[in-house]
Amino acid sequence: MKKTQVHHKQEVASSSEPREVLVKKNWVPFIFVGALVVLFLFLKFSKAGGPDLNTMKTKVIPEVIKKVINNPSTKYEITSVKETNGMIEFGLKVAGQQYTSYISRDGKLLFTSGIKVDDLNNPKAAAQAASTTTQAKDIKKVAKPDLTAFIVSNCPYGLQMQRVFKKAYEEIPDILSSLTVRYIGSVEGGKLVSMHDQAAGGTEATENLRQICIREEQKEKYWPYVSCYMQEGNSEQCLGTANVSTSDLSACMTDASRGVKYAQADFALATKYKVSGSPTLLVNNSQTVSEFDFGGRNPNAIKEILCASGSNQPEYCKNEISKNDVAVSLSLTDEVAAGSGTTTSAAGCAPAK
Repeated sequence: MKKTQVHHKQEVASSSEPREVLVKKNWVPFIFVGALVVLFLFLKFSKAGGPDLNTMKTKVIPEVIKKVINNPSTKYEITSVKETNGMIEFGLKVAGQQYTSYISRDGKLLFTSGIKVDDLNNPKAAAQAASTTTQAKDIKKVAKPDLTAFIVSNCPYGLQMQRVFKKAYEEIPDILSSLTVRYIGSVEGGKLVSMHDQAAGGTEATENLRQICIREEQKEKYWPYVSCYMQEGNSEQCLGTANVSTSDLSACMTDASRGVKYAQADFALATKYKVSGSPTLLVNNSQTVSEFDFGGRNPNAIKEILCASGSNQPEYCKNEISKNDVAVSLSLTDEVAAGSGTTTSAAGCAPAK
């Protein structure tokens, strides 16, 4: 044993390199392996980091949804949660309607729908996406501008847009005649079809038809009815509150030459301009426009769009009106509660694919 040690020392002593250099060289393989282990552990735990799916479902997602809906009386349910392409996909049921949304694990980013990435390499698809909205400089001006919001009645963000319209004309009564709400859908077997219903003539399609008939045949009752409906979704109560003639309404809804015909006109216009999401804005019945190019989903943006699309500038164009966020979905209040943490988003409802 002693002889072996002496031999080892002689080898070291006979080396032409300093001892400290040899020590460093001997440690290189261990340092390299150690670095690989650290990298492996980092990648493993960074990928699996954050709350598990059960925590996402029971805590993280509900906290975010409460902020978005901003109405304690609105019932919702998280129906499913799974990991998809690095994001958390979850099913959300609000007011009887089912939606698919996405959220980051830390709960800081919420996406109400996804973009098909494969289409980004498709020149035709990219061109269509680029041409779907029109900015201020591209809007063709007319003497009397108008703005149409396409929605479905039980989409939380369609309700939000109706609320934005309501707040805008309350501040500027003169623009009421320039604002119209139309509906997205189709007709099958003489019955309306809407994106959140399982079959023709479903709950949402029926409410769409109800609102269309009131808009067309009892025009002065439309906004009183909708203003009531967007609070709790109680159609029967709101018909009374708005003093709607229920006999006339029933006749319209059951007469295909009236209610369904009015609806088909809405659907035809939506199809012409490739409108599928709720809400979508159409300016001067000729161009789709994004409210987010004008400041967001708030009353002032509606005013800005109308001012940008008219050849004459009314006095109200010189003044700003409310830029405050408005509530999403059914809500007893119009504006988002202060300190709720909710911000205006470009969220919307789209048909399931």
